[in-house]
Amino acid sequence: MSLFVAVAIALAGFALEVWPRLINRYFGIDTWRFALLADAIRRHGRYPDSVPEKYIVPGSVDNPPFLPFVCSRFTKKWLDRNQGLISPAFDVLQSLTVYGLGYAVTGAPIGGHLAQIFYMLTPVVPLEASNLSLRTPGSLIFLWAMLSVQAYALHPSVWTFLLGVAGVTLLTFTHRMAVQVLFFGLIGFTIIDNTARYLLVFLVGLLFSIFAFRGAYLKYLRGQLLMIAFWMYNIHNRLAHQIRGNPTREKKHTDFVRRIEYMIWKIPVLPFLAVNPWAIYAFVALFLPDYGAMAGASPWFSVAVKWSVILFVLGILFNTKYMRFLGEGQRYLEYATGAAAAAAAAVVLKFAADPAVWGIVKAAPWIVGAGCLAVILFFQIKLVVNNPDKSVTPALWAVLDHLNAFSGEVRIACLPHGLADAVTYFLTNGKALLSDNSVGVYELVDYWPLLKKPLREIADKYGLTHFLVSTKFVTLEELDIPGFVEAFRREHYVVLVREEA
Repeated sequence: MSLFVAVAIALAGFALEVWPRLINRYFGIDTWRFALLADAIRRHGRYPDSVPEKYIVPGSVDNPPFLPFVCSRFTKKWLDRNQGLISPAFDVLQSLTVYGLGYAVTGAPIGGHLAQIFYMLTPVVPLEASNLSLRTPGSLIFLWAMLSVQAYALHPSVWTFLLGVAGVTLLTFTHRMAVQVLFFGLIGFTIIDNTARYLLVFLVGLLFSIFAFRGAYLKYLRGQLLMIAFWMYNIHNRLAHQIRGNPTREKKHTDFVRRIEYMIWKIPVLPFLAVNPWAIYAFVALFLPDYGAMAGASPWFSVAVKWSVILFVLGILFNTKYMRFLGEGQRYLEYATGAAAAAAAAVVLKFAADPAVWGIVKAAPWIVGAGCLAVILFFQIKLVVNNPDKSVTPALWAVLDHLNAFSGEVRIACLPHGLADAVTYFLTNGKALLSDNSVGVYELVDYWPLLKKPLREIADKYGLTHFLVSTKFVTLEELDIPGFVEAFRREHYVVLVREEA
């Protein structure tokens, strides 16, 4: 019976994540990059080395292949319209895994169900699942990898060792950032528990990924290291407006998402609790008088608490000014959502059974949960349902029809740059000023994340025939592109074409 309840809760989470995408089916940015790779797999029968027919700055594709291969199992027509269902489907599996972890932590099915509910009501979870990206499948495989490594640490054997190696290997072909978080997280466990078992499994898993798959992982590792190096020197422009400059000087010109990210940078801890409020229960657990007894009764309880605390601390550390190039701090918290939910379930059950605990403390998780649900619904409406800037709208379809009717090859740059992924995917007779690999990002540094050279110079360098400009992002009066004239306008989108094109 408890398994049926677990499935019902997982499906409730699926419904919570999916409803905005049933209204806005063409939402997302990275979405179209993975749809494009999936299409290349369908056409060529393998993961592409490059997609030069779509990118002005092509190169060796260095995103891991797991998600594109999953997407390639669906037809292009189905995927174009229903890609918003895929991340929530992965999250159903994660919810069921969290149920198992909560059960192991508390020793009772109700603990697993509570963990699922807390996980479902973690604001970052449904928001990350709102579009097709690596983060939701990466979070799922990270959870499996961490659990498999912890299984070896708790119960060393040949089988748990192989399980841990398999988990790490699968993660290396899923999400580069998740591998980085696992590495730093296991360093934290190594320091706390004073054992090399964690890093041993991680290292063997990496070596297996390299040698068993003919060095394929080295390409993805190189891509991650290149992006770390890129942001080491460009992190000060991470939140910059591409044309107007850095938001620290002109905040009013940043969009809603950028303003939230700016707050996370400037306010030390509070936004982190908004990302994953259940993590606070892990810290509460550390100060419980009988924490040792609870950890002794369930080693997985100790694992969940340490997991949550380690990644929370790492998030704070990597949100400091000189460490941000190693990844946005709040991202580390995202990989502790399941563990924090399980730890919270254990603490909530303990408080519920203790008559000495105040009623307000017992009611706190439901008050927090209601607040989280309100936050989730607000952001889903604000950032998904009513977000034309990150959606393929009727106006953008009209622009694409205009471009696809152009007699020659279209070579286009988009302002904002985030439009380029959708344009790249749906453009049938050209390519966009974008790159499909980390090396190419370095070539684009004069154009993105902050424009450093005149747009006409950029246009001549890359042989651009068109610019697509959103006047909600930048006005035409702010742009100086001699030799380009307006060719098409629909709502806030303006297409500029080279006069001699």
